[in-house]
Amino acid sequence: MRWGGDSALATLALALLAARVAVFAALPLPAPVGDGVLFASVAQYHCASGVFETPIFPLDPTGAYRYVWHGIAWPGLLSLLNPDCSLQGGFIALAITMGLTALALAWGFGSRHGVWATALLITVVGALQAKLGFRPETLAMPIALLGHAWRVRGMAWAWVASIGLLAWTQPTACLLAAAHALLTLDAHDQRALWRGAPLGLPAVLAVQGLIVLAYPFPLADLLAGLSQQGSQFAGRQDGGLLVYFVRSDFFPLLGLAMAGVFALACWRRPALLLLLPLVAYFGLRVPPAWYNLAPLFVVLLASLRDAPPRAPGPTAARTTALLCALLASAGLAQSLLRDGVSAWRERPDAAAALGPLRQLQDRGVAVCGVPPWLTLLLPANAFEPAYEPRLKGCPPAGAREAVDLVPMTALHARADADACRLLPRRADVPAALDRLFRSGSGYGVALCPALRPPPIAPR
Repeated sequence: MRWGGDSALATLALALLAARVAVFAALPLPAPVGDGVLFASVAQYHCASGVFETPIFPLDPTGAYRYVWHGIAWPGLLSLLNPDCSLQGGFIALAITMGLTALALAWGFGSRHGVWATALLITVVGALQAKLGFRPETLAMPIALLGHAWRVRGMAWAWVASIGLLAWTQPTACLLAAAHALLTLDAHDQRALWRGAPLGLPAVLAVQGLIVLAYPFPLADLLAGLSQQGSQFAGRQDGGLLVYFVRSDFFPLLGLAMAGVFALACWRRPALLLLLPLVAYFGLRVPPAWYNLAPLFVVLLASLRDAPPRAPGPTAARTTALLCALLASAGLAQSLLRDGVSAWRERPDAAAALGPLRQLQDRGVAVCGVPPWLTLLLPANAFEPAYEPRLKGCPPAGAREAVDLVPMTALHARADADACRLLPRRADVPAALDRLFRSGSGYGVALCPALRPPPIAPR
């Protein structure tokens, strides 16, 4: 079965994706905030010093800044691809990753699925990568998809190896991929595993052993960090299903797309209904953790093209893929417009990001809380170990004035927003554009009275 696809949609979608990658390569936009900056900062420090560390997610039981709460594959790759260990270099590394993903998917699925169907899949994955930014699912999705491609080609141990690599990239994605593998394992897979076991099993074990030997910290600390990190995120309450699965900035109606793909996949293989408890626990129970479902989503989307034991009509599968690509294209267009407004309003570069801090310090003003992206521009030992980036020794004794630099994207969360002062910005940008995107994506900040956060409880 081959789909003709919708060539017009695929062409437009690929053009939007190419533009998105080009903006990443040319401009450091959007300014890194949220979860993604945690991994970007780890990559930045590793690139500069060779150490996996970050001060802004202090889960190291030793009290140091070690990165012991997630896999090292993604920050390691970002560090490797960053040409000069700079802020812009991190975005170049992200753009390279997205470009390599597109090439890998073209190789893995082009001959089997056809040109246009593969282009639509590339668009969906690329839009999710653009939305996720520096989060590790940006790498976990192509790993999971290549594993699926190898599985379909009978390369069962390469498929197993990809699941193992996910453990060092995004552990939750690894768990979901393993559960999916067990529920969909068929006679063809079992024969391929038995035939390839003499070479495949030792190779997989050897790769995992080499990674364990290369891992720079005790594995016990990693396991403890993963557990503690999971507990931290389980308590998040910043947004519900409507925000993350329906409104879903930069991939609208993402939850409906996921539900449609999952429903068709379950129609094919009813055993996949057993995934529902894991999907609910890791994705729906804590809506901000929607990203845990992204690798599984794209694998299920790709699997709709493969010969199933119980298939929906080709029209249903094709329509679902087209709708997913349409939503992905709308999200890419939204993110490009938002970043275009930010580029128009301000000069997005490292000087713009550091400028307000330097100006205030030159005037003798003590700066305490700072935007997350400053962890990509200052050494790790410049910060206190805190969940919100905060410069050390602040406020110093005798300081006449102490302020927090608050990103414009986070100003709404400040209870004292009325006491904050906005720095000058271009006035010729229509305010309606800010309302359209609910925030800018540049390096604009506001000056707010310094808040002293509560101390981190001892562990």
